[in-house]
Amino acid sequence: MSRLSFRPRPLDVNKKIPIVKSIKDFEDDDVLTSTRLRLVSDADSEVHQIASKKAASEIPTPEFVVVDTYEKDYSRTFSQPASYLRARGARSEIGEFLDYDLDNEDEDWLHDFNKEGKNLAAEKLEAIIFKLEVLDHKARERAGVITPTLSAAIPVLLTSDAAIEALQSLSIQYGVFLSIYNYWKEKRERWQKPVTRRLQPPPPVNDTNPYNVFRPREKAHRLHTRRVMNLALMQLQRRENNVQSFEKLRQVRRNLDQAKAILEALIKREEKKRELLDGEVSVQRIQMKYKHETELMEDDYLQAKLASIEEEFFDSDGNNRGVVSTRPHFVEESSSASAARRLRHE
Repeated sequence: MSRLSFRPRPLDVNKKIPIVKSIKDFEDDDVLTSTRLRLVSDADSEVHQIASKKAASEIPTPEFVVVDTYEKDYSRTFSQPASYLRARGARSEIGEFLDYDLDNEDEDWLHDFNKEGKNLAAEKLEAIIFKLEVLDHKARERAGVITPTLSAAIPVLLTSDAAIEALQSLSIQYGVFLSIYNYWKEKRERWQKPVTRRLQPPPPVNDTNPYNVFRPREKAHRLHTRRVMNLALMQLQRRENNVQSFEKLRQVRRNLDQAKAILEALIKREEKKRELLDGEVSVQRIQMKYKHETELMEDDYLQAKLASIEEEFFDSDGNNRGVVSTRPHFVEESSSASAARRLRHE
């Protein structure tokens, strides 16, 4: 065995890395090449190798069906425009996207507000509240009072004058806008946090409220020794199974059941949508099928009509010719009858 020498080579993503499993793998490349060639020549022929290469180079293609009426059903109506086609941006790129929906409290306030003779749409109220939330968040960013976690009440820094100046493009009356601003500010101070979920900071890590689920999880990597496990077991045993904990667990169970019912309703809705789509596709296929069948029936009817007209024409022509040809026969019969009467008379 020759002396081995290794030198670093750059890795190639398209080349497999050789794995050495025994000392026999350290043989020279020449010996390996000659042995491999001898084994291949003894086992298979060159014709078989060429056939296997051709079989390996074949690319599988999916099956297709030729539709004879495709050009008739789908006409080429597209014309090359003079300019490029404009693609519509995503929702985040469009300024009209809103990330706020009215809750029951907002709907009640809007109902009472419209009773006074106002005509404020729900979509406009959503747009104004969402824009007020975004403007207040930007004002807190400029003031440097952005809190990383929801540990204290978040103040409202957006003033009514700044909001009116920023939302002049909405073309809304001053009194209506001021009423919406006062309602939003009162709700914000009552909630002590933004009403839009995306702008709310996450709760602190040490928050034990199970309903504040959107908080960062920080797992400490501890060794699970027997002492640690015993301490955890003792802490579990010290917990009191009181009525308050039982009621909390029942509330969590009810919430999970409601979420399960909502998910089942969503699944049923999507299944109905799928069935409706399948039905529409089936109806369109049947319409296309009967469209071609009616065209074929019309063609057959026209051909049969033409054939019947031709037959009637030939029949009428044949009758006329039959009258002309039978006239001499009638004359011959009349002459033979007169000859018979003459013989009887004699």
